[in-house]
Amino acid sequence: MEAPELNDYRAHLLDALDDQPRRATEERPGFLQVLVNHERVGTLDCAHTDPTFSFTVHERSVQHLELRNESGVLVGGCVAPEAGQKTVRLPAGKGHLAIHVQNHFDGGSLRVQYEVAPGWWSHVASTIGLTAGAPVPAAAGTPVWTMTTAFAQIVLAVGVVALLAERIPNWIGAEDRAHQMEEELAARQSTQEQIDRVHQQLAQLVEAQAAAVAVSRSEQDRIAQLNTLIDTVTHAQQKLNTQVVAVQEDLKTVETDVVQEVQTGMRVAVNAVEADRELVRQDLKSIKSVNETLVKQVALLESRNRELHARLALTSLEVAKASAAPKPAVVAKTDMPKETPMATPVADGLREVDRQAFMFWVAFQDGTTEKSIEDLVQEINGIKKGPMKSGWYSVEVNLPHPEPPDRFLESVKRAKIVKSVVTSKAMPPAQ
Repeated sequence: MEAPELNDYRAHLLDALDDQPRRATEERPGFLQVLVNHERVGTLDCAHTDPTFSFTVHERSVQHLELRNESGVLVGGCVAPEAGQKTVRLPAGKGHLAIHVQNHFDGGSLRVQYEVAPGWWSHVASTIGLTAGAPVPAAAGTPVWTMTTAFAQIVLAVGVVALLAERIPNWIGAEDRAHQMEEELAARQSTQEQIDRVHQQLAQLVEAQAAAVAVSRSEQDRIAQLNTLIDTVTHAQQKLNTQVVAVQEDLKTVETDVVQEVQTGMRVAVNAVEADRELVRQDLKSIKSVNETLVKQVALLESRNRELHARLALTSLEVAKASAAPKPAVVAKTDMPKETPMATPVADGLREVDRQAFMFWVAFQDGTTEKSIEDLVQEINGIKKGPMKSGWYSVEVNLPHPEPPDRFLESVKRAKIVKSVVTSKAMPPAQ
């Protein structure tokens, strides 16, 4: 804030303080503003014939009541409970304010009544034992001395009234002047206090303004330093941008060279891989052809092996028949038939020829006893050979020639104690 504006503001505040007593004297006496819960709800004119104000609220209760004059000075008030009633009498001028508040949980009501203080005639009448405004009845049978006493009291009251009529104006004027002087002195004191307070505030404001000016100057210096720093940073950034552009161009040239080298290297590698792939394809084709040839030879050998087995069986049968042909006649010549010693070896030879040796490996379930294993081996007419290796037992059986090994292995797998079965051609684990 500049100095001229500050002086104008100071003059405005002083004028307002000087105008406050004048406005207070110009206010209507006995005119009060009624504020309920910090909101103005109406006015009360104490000079009216029936100075009463009533107010009802439904949304909330009457909790806070304020009575202020026209200038906003607080005359009186009260705080009421949320539920219940409260009655307060407040002095106001030459009378009293009777406040009655009735609150409910869903609202409340307010009644403010101004009661004027009794006049001097009431005090005089109460002094002499008469009631103000009340007629004195006269009975027909009243004694004379009673009437004389009443007349004397009336004369005395008239005299007192005359004396008071002479003195009261002076008393009233003196009281009014004293009251007015007291009000003026109080107003002057309050005005002087407010003026002193405003002067202090203005001095503080001037000091704050000087401090703000100093701070603004320091901030301006800092801004100037920041501007110079920003200029240097901008210049350095421009240099850095030019260097970055140059480096980007160099990187582009290097990148093109590297890309070309990588592409040539990839082409050479791809060509080499294609050549190796073609060689592998040729090797696979040759291996496939050799495999097919081996399969054919194996099939041919198996067919020949079966033929040899059949011929061997026929030859064995012919030999057995040839060796057994002359013996029935010898048996017929004798009285007691005896078994020839050659019949059993020939039958055993036939059975051995008809059987084929087959070896396989068996893994049993956990917790299987040796007796159960021996029982299974005896059941399949096998021989357990060799010790156990990593949970696998080698078993050899003699199968009849027509029975395939796969069917026999399937029958062995169905046993409850058998965990797994492999042939002797496939090496068991941990061998």
